[in-house]
Amino acid sequence: MRRTVVLVVVAAALVVGCSHPVGPARTFGAYEGKARTTVRSALSNVETARLAVDALARGHSFGPYTAVVVSDAEDALGGLQGTFGSIQPPDRNADALRREVDELLGDALGGVSAARIAVRRSERPDTSALAESASALEDWLAAHP
Repeated sequence: MRRTVVLVVVAAALVVGCSHPVGPARTFGAYEGKARTTVRSALSNVETARLAVDALARGHSFGPYTAVVVSDAEDALGGLQGTFGSIQPPDRNADALRREVDELLGDALGGVSAARIAVRRSERPDTSALAESASALEDWLAAHP
């Protein structure tokens, strides 16, 4: 139990410390790099929420604490989506990449939001949406090394 709580605390600290990609992207390569940074940060936040919800489900965490961790992950995802959305795509190829990343971020945010709502209602969150989002983010990162 103590190990799980420590992992959740460390994961929460990572959520707070995640940097957001900022600044212009003058080339497709630079834009794709910002997209990778954004997706990595999103994956970290989804996994943090997943870890917290899993700890709660196993009786290794408390609902109010879990709600805060998941809410923080949700806020971070919203910030990532807003920050990446504000970066001007440098060309038409980047437009397609922007749509892909925006969809991934929207799905991740939706899953984490649903988990937060369930936790605050003292219901068991459906972790399948979190697992699917994490998998989709990992797949995207594998396709964009």
